[in-house]
Amino acid sequence: MHSAYIRSAATLLLSAALVILPGTAAAGGALFIKGGAFRLQDDGQMIDLQQRNLDDTSHSTLAFSWEVRKKSGVALGMEFLSYRNDFTPPAALPGEAKTVALQFVGKKYFIDGGVFHPYVGGGIGAGRTNVSYNNLGVEFSDEEYTLAMQFLLGFELRFDNLSFVLEGKHLYHDIESGGNEYDPTATGIFAGMGINW
Repeated sequence: MHSAYIRSAATLLLSAALVILPGTAAAGGALFIKGGAFRLQDDGQMIDLQQRNLDDTSHSTLAFSWEVRKKSGVALGMEFLSYRNDFTPPAALPGEAKTVALQFVGKKYFIDGGVFHPYVGGGIGAGRTNVSYNNLGVEFSDEEYTLAMQFLLGFELRFDNLSFVLEGKHLYHDIESGGNEYDPTATGIFAGMGINW
């Protein structure tokens, strides 16, 4: 099942890149780096038959994205997200859950001219979480794959070729179909900057 997710996500992402790339020379676009924090939907989860409490707010939360923009206000691109949640007391064992997601993202910008550009969008792709903990000196690790989807709402401030963004996003991981234990579904706020052309 996990390999089917990976193949499907890889096919989707490659297809999207092949559709988007030929138009990049003729259209505008942007590159962004963003930092923020995700709040887990469920910060108390049963993992390996033991209740684990996790930090409800993520650490090392970063996003990298690029997009191609059409004159209609539609933007298509890719986004890579990474975040980590540590086990917290009263968990008997130290541990963490590291999650990454690579997604094809579409946005719609609503104001063409000026500095302020609000947008709404969504994304779909693949997620991977590595849950690891130490038990009496022995390291345990479990890698889980999911179908990942996101909804986002935000705005961009454009000053010539420099951009600043603020966005909220909900990242949903489909853990049911893969039989995964850990659910990294989360909602967060990101701020960042980038270049546009």
